[in-house]
Amino acid sequence: MQQNFYKHAMTYGLFLGLVFSVNFLLSLSKSLWLGMLTYFVMAAIVYLTYRFTCHYRDTEQDGAISYGRSLWYIVVLYIFAAIISSVVKYVYFQFINPDYLDEVLNNTMAVMEQFQWPLQEDIMYDQMKSMLTPINFTLQYIWINMLLGFLVGVVMAAFVKKDKNIFEV
Repeated sequence: MQQNFYKHAMTYGLFLGLVFSVNFLLSLSKSLWLGMLTYFVMAAIVYLTYRFTCHYRDTEQDGAISYGRSLWYIVVLYIFAAIISSVVKYVYFQFINPDYLDEVLNNTMAVMEQFQWPLQEDIMYDQMKSMLTPINFTLQYIWINMLLGFLVGVVMAAFVKKDKNIFEV
C-alpha cells in the first residue's frame, strides 16, 4: 500500500505541478485579465488537491483515511508538484528570460531607495544578487510550495478524513 501511496502522489503531483506551472506563467503576464486568471487557477489548485486526496482515499484506502495520512498525502503531492513546477521556473529564469531576475533585483532596490532604508546598499545588493540566481530562486519556490502544501493540508485533511464504517468488515 505504501508503494501505491507514492505512485498515486507522483502521478497526481505531476498534473498539479503542471497547473502550478501554468499559474506561474500567467503571473508573468502584464495583462490585467491574465493576472486575474491566476486567482482562478489558485482556486483550481485547492479544488484539485481536494479531489486528488478524495480519489486516493476512495481508491487506495478503501474509503477511509486518517487525518495524519491525508495530511501526509497532501504534503507529498505538493512536494512532487513543486519539483515539476521548479523545473519550469528554472528553465524560464535560466534560458527563456535570463534578465527577469535582474529586473526584479533592480525594481526591489529602487523601491528600497524610495523608502530610504538605512542599510548599506552595496552589501544588501550583493546579498540580494546572490539570492536571485535561477537555482536559488527556484529552490526558494520549492520550499514555498511545500509550506503552502502543509498549510492547505492542515485544513483540507480535516475535510477529507473519513473513518471506517463500524458496520463494514
